[in-house]
Amino acid sequence: MPFDSFLIRQLSHRWNSRWSGLEISGVLADKGRIVLQGWQPSTHQKISVLIVLTTGLARIHETQHRFDIPKAAQSVFTRFLPLTVDRVFTPSLDRVLWLQVHWADDWGQTVTGYAVVELTGNLTNFIMLTEDRVILDALRHVPPRNKRRGVLPGTPYASPPALPDPCATRLPSDLPPAARPLALLPGWSWERLCRDLENYALPFYRLRQESREDVWVYPLPGWESVEIQDPDAALDEIYWERDRARILANLQSQLAAHWKDRAEHLAKKLAEVEQAAQEDPEAHKEMGDLWLAYQYQFRPGVQTVSVPGFSQPARNFELELSEGKTPAQMAEACYRAYKKAKHRVSASSRLVTALAQELAEAQRAWEDAGMVHQADYYRQELALLAPRLRHTVQTPQHFRRFASTSGYEILVGRSREENQELTIRRARPDDMWFHVKQSPGSHVVLFSGKDNPSLEDLLDAAHLAVFYSSAKRSSTVAVDYTRRKFVRKRPHAEAGQVLYEREKTLYITPDAQRLRKLGATGDKLTD
Repeated sequence: MPFDSFLIRQLSHRWNSRWSGLEISGVLADKGRIVLQGWQPSTHQKISVLIVLTTGLARIHETQHRFDIPKAAQSVFTRFLPLTVDRVFTPSLDRVLWLQVHWADDWGQTVTGYAVVELTGNLTNFIMLTEDRVILDALRHVPPRNKRRGVLPGTPYASPPALPDPCATRLPSDLPPAARPLALLPGWSWERLCRDLENYALPFYRLRQESREDVWVYPLPGWESVEIQDPDAALDEIYWERDRARILANLQSQLAAHWKDRAEHLAKKLAEVEQAAQEDPEAHKEMGDLWLAYQYQFRPGVQTVSVPGFSQPARNFELELSEGKTPAQMAEACYRAYKKAKHRVSASSRLVTALAQELAEAQRAWEDAGMVHQADYYRQELALLAPRLRHTVQTPQHFRRFASTSGYEILVGRSREENQELTIRRARPDDMWFHVKQSPGSHVVLFSGKDNPSLEDLLDAAHLAVFYSSAKRSSTVAVDYTRRKFVRKRPHAEAGQVLYEREKTLYITPDAQRLRKLGATGDKLTD
C-alpha cells in the first residue's frame, strides 16, 4: 500500500499540533534520506523527522531509530539552520507536505518562508521557498525541459501537476488505489468520506495481512485492522523492518549475482579449454610431412595437388600452395603449428582439472548465497571479494555542481587534481571551458555540448570562475573561455596546468544576486 494522499493529509493535521514551534538545529542526509533533528520547547522533547525521497519508498514520519547518515552539507539545509516550524499543512489532496518556517539571516532579521517536501512519484524533492513562493534552493535542481516543470533557485515555485480531487469529481477511479475497494462496500458514501477528509476526522489503523503490515486511515476488507493512536511509531517500526528486509535482499542479490557471473564465466572457459584439449597436434605434423614428401609435384603453374595421407591412405588431402610460398615454407608453417598445438593441448589438459574444481566451488558459493543468512554474513563475504572487484570501482569525483539559466549543468573543480579530472577527462570536446585570466582559480565547465549557450549561460559560468578564484574581490575580472577541444595539458607541468587557444574574454563585475541565484553562496554576500 503506498504512502498516499489520504494518509499524508491526516498526518499533516497531527503534525501541525506536534511540530508547531519545533526548532530544527541539525540535518543528516545521504542520497535518498534526510533526517531533521529538532527540539520541541513546549514539550521538552527531541523529535527526529525522517524524509525518504527514494522512488517507491517515498515517505515522511517521525523516527526513533538512529541512521548511519553523514551530516548534511548541501546548502538547501546548511544556509537556513537553525529554523523553526510554524505550521504544517497540505494545500491539496496530494503527497506534498508544506512546512511554514522562519529563520534568522546573517543580520539577525527574521525571515519567513516554506519548506516543501514533494513525495510525488519520480518528482521527489525538498525545496526552500520565500514567503512569496520563489525558490531559494532545492535538494534537486531540475531544468525546465520537454514541458517538465523546472525547479531552479530564483524562479517561482510551481506545484507538481495536481491529481483529480475525488470529492469534486465523485469518480472512484480518482480515489487512491487503496480506497477504490471501499466504494463498493455497503453503507459507503461520498458525503461521509469528503466530510471526514475536510474535518481531518479519519482515524489511523494498523493493518495486517499474513506477513504484510501497513498504516492507513480506513480498515480494509481482508485485513486485520486495529485503530492506533501513534501512527508515527507504527510507520517507524514497519518501514524499519521493510528497510532491513530490502537491505538484506540487496546484499544477497549482490553476492549471488557475483557468484552467478563467476560460475557462468568459468563454465564458458572450461568448455573452451576442454575443446582445446581435444585438438590433435599430429594432424599439423602429418601435413608438414606431406608437403615435404610431395613437393616435387609442384612444378611451375601447379598450385594444388591431391595426395593420400600417411595415417589414412584411403583419405586424400588437398595441398594448396599459398601465393609467394614454396612447399618447404608451407611445411615449416605446419611444423610451427604442430609445436604450438602441442603446447596448447598440454596446458589445456592441466587447466581442465583446475577450472573444473574452481567451477564447482563457485557453484557451491552461488547456492550458499541464495540461502537466508544474516546481513553481516553477506557484508563479510562481499568485503572478502572487494580486492578482486576493486579494479572495476571508480572513485567518484566530487565537483561543485550548479545549473545555468537555461538548465545546462556547470561543474567547478575544487583542487588541482579535480581541475585536471574535470577538464581533461570529464568534459566533452564541445563543452565550454572557463578560467580567470592570468590568475589562480578553479576550472569551470559549462556542459552545453554542441549547443550555442546564451550570454546568460556564459555569464553564469564566468561568475562562478571568478567566485572560485583569487580575484573574486576585484571590481572587474577578465575570464577566458573556449571549447574544451582547444584546451590541452601543459607538458611536464603540475596537475591542473593547461594551455588553451581560440579563447574569447568576458569582463565580469561580480554580481552577488546572480551568485545567490546559482546557489554559490548564501546570504553572506553584500551587494
